[in-house]
Amino acid sequence: MVFHFSVPPEDDGLRLDLFLRRRAGLSSTLLRRIKREGLELTVDGEPRYTNQPVRAGERVAVDIPAYAPSADSPAPDCAKPLKVLFEDDFLLAVWKPPMLQTHPSPSMPRWSDTLENRVLSYLGYPAHPVHRLDSETSGIVLFSKLPYIQWLLQQKLSGSAFEKGYLAAVCGAPSPSEGVIDAPIARIAPDSFTRCVSAEGRRALTRYRCLMTFPAGALEAPVSVVRLSPLTGRTHQLRVHLHSIGCPILGDARYATEASAALSSELGLARQQLCGDRLCFVHPVTHAEIRLQAENDLEMLALLKKP
Repeated sequence: MVFHFSVPPEDDGLRLDLFLRRRAGLSSTLLRRIKREGLELTVDGEPRYTNQPVRAGERVAVDIPAYAPSADSPAPDCAKPLKVLFEDDFLLAVWKPPMLQTHPSPSMPRWSDTLENRVLSYLGYPAHPVHRLDSETSGIVLFSKLPYIQWLLQQKLSGSAFEKGYLAAVCGAPSPSEGVIDAPIARIAPDSFTRCVSAEGRRALTRYRCLMTFPAGALEAPVSVVRLSPLTGRTHQLRVHLHSIGCPILGDARYATEASAALSSELGLARQQLCGDRLCFVHPVTHAEIRLQAENDLEMLALLKKP
């Protein structure tokens, strides 16, 4: 698809390739693909080499292709039904079930059963997640069908134009019942994946509101259902922040306390009780506000509904 960009005064004299990297997030690899495939790349309607400068007020047109197709294809295990919540020519929002990784990792084969590979099997061509969820966390994941669209949205992940909402069942009751957790997060050690609240970490903000608190099981610790909105995007942010205020997420083995581990075991919770059930963002092309709401699948809430 052809996108158009006006050169602002501050980019006057910038090389065309550097301008496209700054304004469209295009990599050198993608620019080489555009040239190799003979796709449109013009300035004021005329072809121009990417090492030549652009001038303020000029109009750059570039045909940005979809992600390059892979020579391989996903394993048959990836051809599973997807719950599609939104789709157009640019974006795809789907529901990620628990215990499924968003995308392949160095510790697993490329064509393992992941949400990204299920999307590839569904579309027939690659798309990439704009954001991700932990393996045990269920919820809405947004995929981009074009590199430029992914880049645009990722610039907004920490702002009000991209809002994620979560529901969690936690051990204990937050006090006060609502507020903002402002606590920096860092690794517990340079080579560790586990995080902690640390003055040496990066600033992290989470808005929370306790929806209900009730006794659970024979243990003294109550259970609370909490609505969460991360205002920043740190790894394990919600899990670390809730642990830091004495309300670890039930079923979360990595950030458990003795009380939360015992209560999770008594209730038979096999995975962390965290679900990303809301997503609101401004569409980067149509500029429409997209609001997605999905039904949560927390085991804890299902237990509450039992007589």
